[in-house]
Amino acid sequence: MRQIRQRLWLLAPVALTLVLLVTTTHVTGQPGGPVAAPGAVWADLAPETPQPSPTGGWWDHVSLTPQPWPALPALPGVSLDGVSVGGAGSSAPAPVKFTPINCPGPAQITRIMTARPGWWDIYGTAVDAHLDYWKTELASDGQNWTLLYRQSAPVQDGKLMAFNIRTVPKGSYQLRLLVVNRTGNYAEPCVIQITTH
Repeated sequence: MRQIRQRLWLLAPVALTLVLLVTTTHVTGQPGGPVAAPGAVWADLAPETPQPSPTGGWWDHVSLTPQPWPALPALPGVSLDGVSVGGAGSSAPAPVKFTPINCPGPAQITRIMTARPGWWDIYGTAVDAHLDYWKTELASDGQNWTLLYRQSAPVQDGKLMAFNIRTVPKGSYQLRLLVVNRTGNYAEPCVIQITTH
């Protein structure tokens, strides 16, 4: 008898759980749902209210696509002593006009070409069998010469130097090329007239 009582006590919680489960299912139609009081009526829940659609505003007109930059106007060409240089789409060097004053000996300035903006490339020949050095000089009056460039290697019909014309005021100048030998003597220099703009 004692063993039967112990077994009943063990089965009691299981039986109670089954009774509650059956009762809940019968009242709500769903297992584990809330237990209604006797005579209570379950009301249907109101349907969910739809959220209103956002109305248009300033953000409707905002474009996230970057706008292209307007095209810049073309740069005008530069005139160097009557020779048109540069301008839109032009990057080729152009000749600069100059007037030879005296170029009788081994020192020769043969041509001047525009390079990047503000620069002239000066070409010619500076040779001597016993060359010490050659130099280019600039003067506005043909008297007071300023050294531009000096080199000890001879140049035969090649580039002598690059001249930044922005380093001097606009105007008329004389440019000379002087070749000096190892005795300190030199032949008559080559002198040309140039105009910077």
